[in-house]
Amino acid sequence: MTEIRGEILQALRQAGDRFVSGEELGQRFGISRTAVWKHIQALQGVGYPIEAVRNRGYRLREEGEELRPEAIQAGLATNVFGRHMTVLETVDSTNRYAFAEAEGGAPEGYTVLAERQTAGRGRRGRPWFSPPGHGIWMSVVLRPTFPVFRAPQLTLMAAVSVAEVIRERAGVSVGIKWPNDLLLPDGRKVCGILSEMSAEAEEIRFIVLGIGVNVFGRVEDFPPELRGVAGSLAEPGSPISRTALIQGLLGRLETDYRIYQNEGFRAFRERWERLNVSLGRRIAVQTQSGQKIGWARRIDDDGALWVETDEGHLEKIISAEVIFDPGS
Repeated sequence: MTEIRGEILQALRQAGDRFVSGEELGQRFGISRTAVWKHIQALQGVGYPIEAVRNRGYRLREEGEELRPEAIQAGLATNVFGRHMTVLETVDSTNRYAFAEAEGGAPEGYTVLAERQTAGRGRRGRPWFSPPGHGIWMSVVLRPTFPVFRAPQLTLMAAVSVAEVIRERAGVSVGIKWPNDLLLPDGRKVCGILSEMSAEAEEIRFIVLGIGVNVFGRVEDFPPELRGVAGSLAEPGSPISRTALIQGLLGRLETDYRIYQNEGFRAFRERWERLNVSLGRRIAVQTQSGQKIGWARRIDDDGALWVETDEGHLEKIISAEVIFDPGS
C-alpha cells in the first residue's frame, strides 16, 4: 500500500461513521479529487469496505479497530504468548510468515497478526477469505516437548480455548465441529484452526498454530460461494473489540497449552463435549482409505472420533473431513 493510500485509510478510520468528501481528502493530502477516487478504488479493490456516496463522500463501513501491538500487549495476561509480536497490514498467510520466523529462531509464543491475508489457508490447502479489518488472522509459534503423535490433538485443544473465549467475550454461542471448525448456531462456519509442524524423526522442532475468526462482515460481504456456509460474530450488530478478543485468546491459549503439555487431551475432553455440535449427528467422513457414513458416537482421550458406520462397525477416526447430514 502506498503511503498516501495508507493516510487516506487512516483518515477514514478516524472519521468513524462520518462521510468524508473527496474535496476534504484532496485538500488534506494535497492531491486532486480524481487522485483521491483512484486511491479509494484501489483500497476497495483489495477488500476495504469503503462506501462511496455522491455528494457525501466516502466512509469506511464496519471495520474493526486498528490492531496495534502496544495496545494488545498492554492488556495481555500472559507470560509468553504475544510478548513477541508482529502486526502486518497485509501478508500472504500469517502461518507462512510465522513458520519462516520460527525457522529463523522465533521464540515460543511469538505471535503474528495481519489486517489482511491474500492467501489465507484452511485444512487441505483450502483458501480462507480474510478481508482487511474484518477478522482475527493470527498465528502463534509453539515449541512443545510432547511427542509427535500428540501434535494433531493440539488443534482440538485450541478449539476448546477459542470457543470458550468467543462465548465469554463476544456472547456468541459457537459450537465445535470435529476436528477444527467453530460454527454459529445456524451451522455456518465462523472460525477455523490450522496447525503446521516442523519435526525431525520423533522430535518436534516447532508448531505454528493458526487461528482465523470472522469477527465482522455481513452476508453480502462474503463471496457468493461462501454466503451459505460462512458467517461472522458481529452479524447481529453487537459491538466486538478485536483487541479484547485477541487478548482473551492468547491468555486462554497459554493457560490451556501448559495444561495440555502436562496432561494431554484427556484434560479437555469434558470441555470439548460440552461445546461440541458433532456427537449424535449423522455424518460422512472422508479419510485416506475412502468415505464412511454413519453416526458420530464419541470422542476419546486421544481426540479421536468414533463413528458407528451403516454396516454396524464402530471405527476410530484420527484425521478426516466431516460432512454433516450426508444426503439430506
